Amino acid sequence: MIEQITGKIIQKSPTFCVIDCSGVGIGLNISLNTFQKIKNSQLNSKVSLFTHLHVREDLLQLYGFSETEEKEFFRMLISVAGIGPRLALTLLSGPTTKDIKDAISREDVAILTRVPGIGRKTAQRLILELKEKMATEREIRGLPPVAVASDQLHEKLNEAVQALVQLGYKQENAHHALSKLAEKISDEISVEEIIKMALKSTTL
Repeated sequence: MIEQITGKIIQKSPTFCVIDCSGVGIGLNISLNTFQKIKNSQLNSKVSLFTHLHVREDLLQLYGFSETEEKEFFRMLISVAGIGPRLALTLLSGPTTKDIKDAISREDVAILTRVPGIGRKTAQRLILELKEKMATEREIRGLPPVAVASDQLHEKLNEAVQALVQLGYKQENAHHALSKLAEKISDEISVEEIIKMALKSTTL
């Protein structure tokens, strides 16, 4: 899976850009919000975009995002029946990611139906399927920081908590286990190594 691309930007428009990676021009579909972040970048300047590869039987499409939050929300959107990548990009090209999330949390159908292609039934489906997922995401991201961890290490610990929750462990247990590990590890450790250590812990 291609998760991030770094290279020289050689073409850009509000919905598409091309990044030169070691002589290979890679085209990415982007949202208007992402375009706003890169529009001031000079051609041939270095940029990095987080990516999602969408696979269909007859087509491979790469989507680029300036922030991981936008990418993860894009993936959340296309998990909803009836929301394809193009419509998800349209959603992300109007209001900010936060505005869309807030509308779903408030069950504000009117805000969602302002987006072209989103009817009342689709808006209601988005609310039904994503409101609980978003609440779970906020709970995970809202876990209290580990007192002894630096900002860099705390970010890695938080990623590890999310991974462990996705594997089926309770978030409270995952956070407790990683809090204990934080006293024994350094900033240089990888997220993968943290997860492996946690899986061996007796507190999970």
